[in-house]
Amino acid sequence: MKKFFVALFFLTPYAFARPEVSIPGNIEISQRELLRLGDVAVVSGGNEELLSFLDSIVIRQDARELLLSQHLNSQEILTKVRESMKSQEGLKKLNPAFKIPSQVKVSFSSTPISRQEVERKIHNTLKARCNECEYKVTIQSTPVPSQKQWELDFTQLSAKGGFLLPVRDGEQRQLKWISGTIRVSQLTPVATRLILQGERVQPADVRMVMTDVTFSKDGVLRVEDIQGQLAARSLPVGSPIWTSDLKREPAAKRGQIVKAMLGDEDFEISVNMQAEDNGFVGDLIKVKNLETQKVLSGLVIEKGVVKLQ
Repeated sequence: MKKFFVALFFLTPYAFARPEVSIPGNIEISQRELLRLGDVAVVSGGNEELLSFLDSIVIRQDARELLLSQHLNSQEILTKVRESMKSQEGLKKLNPAFKIPSQVKVSFSSTPISRQEVERKIHNTLKARCNECEYKVTIQSTPVPSQKQWELDFTQLSAKGGFLLPVRDGEQRQLKWISGTIRVSQLTPVATRLILQGERVQPADVRMVMTDVTFSKDGVLRVEDIQGQLAARSLPVGSPIWTSDLKREPAAKRGQIVKAMLGDEDFEISVNMQAEDNGFVGDLIKVKNLETQKVLSGLVIEKGVVKLQ
């Protein structure tokens, strides 16, 4: 059984939400001299600041030395981390936990750019954007850099589907491309019963299921997003519920008698008036005083209630 050394640095009140940085016991790296911590790390619960920090830590100036030993010691890595953490106040607040085997077996890829390394780094980047999502990254092709100094550019990386990842090659920063696909799954509400068109949807009508949303054109909903909304179409049992499947019910409907409020916290009066428009909470609508026939504007603040302007 492998023994892991877990380093817990700078214990703070933020510890309950600490990101974790782990390194697999067996790791493949690209054929280049400089080896950074970001090349071998697997990050959970991190952000872009943490990823940038990991890329700033150089483990070996010449990774070719590993051709002889074929392994890294955890102490070598942790010493580099401790030294870097001293000057990183933001990272002290993040307080990442490091999970590293006592020895990390290192192998060089058969191609100049390791597909496994690229997959790790893409996965880390995507998880920094959505930690609750599950990703599957597949690399289809990698270029052959003309020099050992090359960098990946994640700034335009797509969140799902096919992608082209720029490789900035050498001092001239010539662009080459890595191609691949990203599949993403998210917790999505799924109907637990037949929900008819126009029926109000309640949390009890759905369960959250990890669903492949790679090719979904709609936004993913949370349970709180669906409560009280109306089904725009009939939803069979087991079908995922997307944004376009629901429609909001107006908080005020044309012809409806609503409570119109006027005043402030110290003095407020209310009168029943007729809504002249449909409106959701936050909308400005026209309301009519049926006694005087005077039409005023009101802000919809809750169902059946407007605040006169």
